[in-house]
Amino acid sequence: MSIAFLTEDEFLHQNRISQQQWQASQVSWPTLKAIGLRHEQRTPALNVTAESYARIIQQCSHVHSVRWRVKNPQHLMEKIVRKTQPHSATFKAKYLGIDQYNYDAIVTDLIGVRALHLFKDDGLAIHDYLMSQWQYEEPPVYYVRSGDDEVSAALPADITVKIHPAGYRSLHYVFGSESQQQHIFTEVQVRTIFEEAWTEIDHKIRYPNFSTNAEICSFLLIFNRLVGSADEMGSFVKQLAVEAEQRQQAFIESKKGIETNVTDVEALFQKLEQQDEKQHNSQLVINQLRQQVMQLQADKKALQQSMNSNMLSLPTSVAQRCYKASELLDK
Repeated sequence: MSIAFLTEDEFLHQNRISQQQWQASQVSWPTLKAIGLRHEQRTPALNVTAESYARIIQQCSHVHSVRWRVKNPQHLMEKIVRKTQPHSATFKAKYLGIDQYNYDAIVTDLIGVRALHLFKDDGLAIHDYLMSQWQYEEPPVYYVRSGDDEVSAALPADITVKIHPAGYRSLHYVFGSESQQQHIFTEVQVRTIFEEAWTEIDHKIRYPNFSTNAEICSFLLIFNRLVGSADEMGSFVKQLAVEAEQRQQAFIESKKGIETNVTDVEALFQKLEQQDEKQHNSQLVINQLRQQVMQLQADKKALQQSMNSNMLSLPTSVAQRCYKASELLDK
């Protein structure tokens, strides 16, 4: 239904706003309807801006997926009612005096974009990417659950850590851009897929139907802790995979080193064997030479004896043994 045809009673009924809450609100129905109508008219242009943010964020390699939405006109009106009740937990003074001309300067989540990632430490890489694309209008806030481990030490100095009363965990940014010659805010939330699942379930169950139901809130708190543990397990598994890959790479390098050493040792053995063979052949030649020398010495002695006996000729067998040493070496 268009806001133009929405009545006050229909609005209160559809958004579960009691008469007591409505009376406590500091905004009138004509002003609230004018805001809703103005926002409804601007929604198509805001969709274009939201899509632009989503496309740019999706280009970050650490982002698993991106969701976006432009705030529904009735949801915007309902939020204004909650924020303009002075004595409620949701009251914010900046909403006082809101109208159709200034609402887009007060409400910072008219456009909402969610960047989802798998592992907790991906959030810091996404933060660096977002800072390289836009200048934030407000310092980023990292919402954590009460009882979470210390996280501020690992965060950049420009991120403020706050405990979220409902247990939400996510990084929140507010960026500014121009739309139809007007400055418009876009809220970007960065959280893990597990946190997104819990947030969606919590929003569907607790808000607004069972916001004060103690049993529902207790169960959702336990669920929230399980989600936190699931994120921790995801980070642990990621680190385990990295270490396993490092061990595997070290094993491969070690195996290559061993194979190289084995090859080098085999080459040394071959060289030693070749040297041993050469040494063996040299020893054979030396032995043959030694035998020939001994034979020559014996022949010399026999020759001397023959000369002493006035023998003028040598036996044929002696002449045949007079080999040159070089002939043996050439063999």
